[in-house]
Amino acid sequence: MTTHHFTPSHYHTALGAHEPVLRIADGDTVITTTVDAMGKDASDSKATPGGNPQTGPFYVEGAEPGDTRKMSSIPGSRASCRWAGRWPSGRWMWGAEPRR
Repeated sequence: MTTHHFTPSHYHTALGAHEPVLRIADGDTVITTTVDAMGKDASDSKATPGGNPQTGPFYVEGAEPGDTRKMSSIPGSRASCRWAGRWPSGRWMWGAEPRR
């Protein structure tokens, strides 16, 4: 199992078949950041347009339809609610709603 430190260079504000930003194996850990619904990062700086920006997608090697993936946030982080979606291509999109 590998730990990946991923720094987003852009965010998506629409669901779709975006190219993966990172390919990972089952059991890997991804440490990354996200922005709030207004596009502001943890330092309250505007990082991207608003509209619920999303970090990713991450491609999970070997993922099959119906598989479940675990995602968690670090206690005390701004994220209070997370979600993940999977397309038939095997691509995963991760999102979070920041705590105010």
